[in-house]
Amino acid sequence: MNRYVPIAILLLSFSLGWNCKDNIEEAMPVLTGIKVTPDILNLSIGEVQQLKAEPIPSDVPEVSFTWSSDNKNVATVSTSGTVTGIAAGTVHITVKSGSVEKRIPVSVSPAAFKVSIGNTVYVIDTLDYAEIAPGVTWFKFSIPEFVNGFGTLGKGLVVNSLEVDVSSPTSNRLEVCPASPATWGNVERPTAMYARKRAILEAEGYKPVAVINGDFYLLSANNTTGYAYINNRPLGMEIANGMVVQTPYTASYTSGFIIKDNGTLDHHDQLSFSGQVDAGGQSFPLAEVNGFAKRGELVLFNNLANSYPTDSAFAWSPYTSTMVSLSYPEGEWRVNDRMEFIVKEIEYNVETTIPAASPYKGKDFNGQGAILVGNESAGNDSKTFLDNLKVGDRVGVQMDIKSGTIKISDKRIHTVGYGDVILRHGSPVETWKEAHPRTAIGYSLLKDKAYLVVIDGRQSNYSVGATTGQVGAILKALGAYSAVNLDGGGSSAMVVNGEVKNKPSDTNERAVANGIMVTTRINN
Repeated sequence: MNRYVPIAILLLSFSLGWNCKDNIEEAMPVLTGIKVTPDILNLSIGEVQQLKAEPIPSDVPEVSFTWSSDNKNVATVSTSGTVTGIAAGTVHITVKSGSVEKRIPVSVSPAAFKVSIGNTVYVIDTLDYAEIAPGVTWFKFSIPEFVNGFGTLGKGLVVNSLEVDVSSPTSNRLEVCPASPATWGNVERPTAMYARKRAILEAEGYKPVAVINGDFYLLSANNTTGYAYINNRPLGMEIANGMVVQTPYTASYTSGFIIKDNGTLDHHDQLSFSGQVDAGGQSFPLAEVNGFAKRGELVLFNNLANSYPTDSAFAWSPYTSTMVSLSYPEGEWRVNDRMEFIVKEIEYNVETTIPAASPYKGKDFNGQGAILVGNESAGNDSKTFLDNLKVGDRVGVQMDIKSGTIKISDKRIHTVGYGDVILRHGSPVETWKEAHPRTAIGYSLLKDKAYLVVIDGRQSNYSVGATTGQVGAILKALGAYSAVNLDGGGSSAMVVNGEVKNKPSDTNERAVANGIMVTTRINN
């Protein structure tokens, strides 16, 4: 008998045993992911919800999970995945096993948010709540039982709101965004404003996060001057970062919402414009900016002027005129302070045909900072004043903005016209008792928080529209102390991170004369 045979058999058996073990280990499933239900969580303050974690693939044995919150001041999570809302805001809950993890976005909205409108107290349904930037919160909610008081369109009201901390203008700020002169007809969609301004703001260290439609504007049917050049011109005063875009169209449109140099907010219902141009020891009153001049008046145009009949800003006059091209102002555009320019070019006796002929008579902007237009009149007129200038002369321009009789001290303000005050000292004001889509803006008692609201309307059993007083009540519930009504109806739109978040009554967003944009510092 061979005494070595049993040893060989033993070694073979041992080897086979190891191979079987290796095969078992290779067949064992490995964790590749984590499934969490639900994968998005919306809570109110004090609300508790359970998150359930499961391994991917599902047959991975003996998997244990750990849970954490990246902001326990907003929401906490237990060792078993129970999430509790602590304060309004957004947070991520992370579940982890080994090197595999899953992040769950959680929004915590104010608890049991209620709105008192008239004699009725409504409990709202939160549709979305997110901090879209530090100090900037988007809050979308519905009031399912709301009726507009006119017995029309059934029930329901859908509100998009933004709360913006403007206590530090170096972090968050609001600004007026005029429609691009490169658009036909002096109007632009809010999404286009957002996209266009993005690259411009990034060069300044900021980025846009939201925009709403702004002021009312003139339609061609309402243009009583007879000149299509100012079609769609805003009715109220418009100033963007100290650069005057429009002066009030008539004495009826003197109301202005103001963003001051330090970022705080205000509004005045008696804003006025006055201007003066000086050169060589002589001066002449400046009648208007980017608009219509009566015979003999002096007007200044800048590159935010009207875009009809070309796709760029242009200067024009309904009378034979002199057009003086100026440099950009030394320093920067500003109001309530003298700016100085240098004369770059002069064109005499420019004839203008109304309505516009082809080619039209006027002057396109080709690098000019501004163009002064003086038209003919008997006596000491604006054309004669400009005819005395020569290339290289220094010209001073002063544009003063007053509230009543008091000149505003800020120089780099943003201003947009509004319809009516709808929340005065914490009390809603009913100024327009019809139910429509609405856009409004307000601010807190300390003027350190802004509240932008867009309310959908004209949509049966979804959002039936509201009166201005009802909008004032909603703004009060959100935290506003003062608020004004902006352009509404089909113009009402709120864009957040480049997307329209409301349902405009025209189905698609409407092009508008200007918007109010929320911006934040890139590293904020």
